[in-house]
Amino acid sequence: MQIAIVIAICIAFSCSSTIYAQDINQPISSDNTSYELVSNNSSIGNSSTEIDQNKTIVDTLKSTKNNSTELEEADVVNNESERPNSTSLNNNSAKEEIKAAGTTNSKYSAKFDLKSIKSAASKVKVYIETNHKLPGYVVISNYNLTMSEFLYLLVKGITQINSGISTSITLKSVSAASNPNGNSKVGVLYKSAYLTLASKVAKYIENYGRAPNYASSSLGNIQYQRLIYTMSKILNFQATKVYLPKYVSLTSISISGSSNTGEVGISNVNDAYNGEILSNYLKSTSNCQVTNSQISALSASITKGLSSKWSKASAIFNWVRNNLNYSFYYNTKYGAVQTLQLKKGNCVDHSHLLISLARAAGIQSRYVHGSAVFNSGTTYGHVWAQLYINGVWYAADAISYSNSLGVIKNWNTSSVTIKNKYAELPF
Repeated sequence: MQIAIVIAICIAFSCSSTIYAQDINQPISSDNTSYELVSNNSSIGNSSTEIDQNKTIVDTLKSTKNNSTELEEADVVNNESERPNSTSLNNNSAKEEIKAAGTTNSKYSAKFDLKSIKSAASKVKVYIETNHKLPGYVVISNYNLTMSEFLYLLVKGITQINSGISTSITLKSVSAASNPNGNSKVGVLYKSAYLTLASKVAKYIENYGRAPNYASSSLGNIQYQRLIYTMSKILNFQATKVYLPKYVSLTSISISGSSNTGEVGISNVNDAYNGEILSNYLKSTSNCQVTNSQISALSASITKGLSSKWSKASAIFNWVRNNLNYSFYYNTKYGAVQTLQLKKGNCVDHSHLLISLARAAGIQSRYVHGSAVFNSGTTYGHVWAQLYINGVWYAADAISYSNSLGVIKNWNTSSVTIKNKYAELPF
């Protein structure tokens, strides 16, 4: 019997988001009947003014995404140095067995702390203001929550903060609003009014197990989508100022339901646009050879016939994830072109190829360097990509079959530490 021993040493230099509060008023119901919430203490002003917000050696098994069930990533040891270790790898046969860290228990028995809820509220607020629609879902503590479930956490969070209660909130199973509707007008809801509104929405959800189509107020019936936006603004303000706002404004912003075009939701690794100069993220670099003929031809082939930026980005991500093997070594070794030719690479070179293909398709892309707790429970240094689509930087980690564009399942997104983000990697 012949035994082959391969010792691999890899340093993958381990490869951030805010958002703001204000708006209110629509109906509550989940069937053809419009269930109303009557706000007894509503107080309204005439103005629509907005609210003021790195030793490093470990034996490791050689593995690839396609023919092994072992995954190796660079374990952060000292400063930027990393130590390889063996953990489960998702491949074609095993990928269905790999679950995101922390998802073995039901989200309905999980506890959601106020800090995490407020952070999610800030991101949802920015997403809505940028895209004029609700995200498909929101990720809190590595759990995917529907927007109806998130509304419950929002209103419970507001009422608890007002009462001085800091305990975590247990999620309820909440059905979606069946027929969101409303006719609210522009104006202001003062604190007593929005607190009454939040309390009544929470009680409605607890009593009926569903989100309301609207909630009534002195500014009219506040539609389900606008309730989520309004409550998110309130918690965003509180997260910034450490106190609840004196009022929240209800504006005329147009908000449609969750996207049905394949776009994903808001998580700790999907960042809202923060004023970056986007042209910097389309440039060709020494390891990200955007204008190389092989890169440009492949990018065009992958995206042929696709019209939306999301569909192109998703197709490029899927191609890199499905066609590259995972290889273990330090830093950049190949760059995008040679990674494409060899069809293998570590997390850094996976990112080089992915970003070059995306930029060649006109999709702004950048590198993220950080450390994360992988599903093995060990902390590793890591590099992944982010692709910019319609106001959101979506995480793109193609080293695992369990991941998709905007969705990370092979490491814990809620505890990730971001070191830096780059248009060009310095290593």
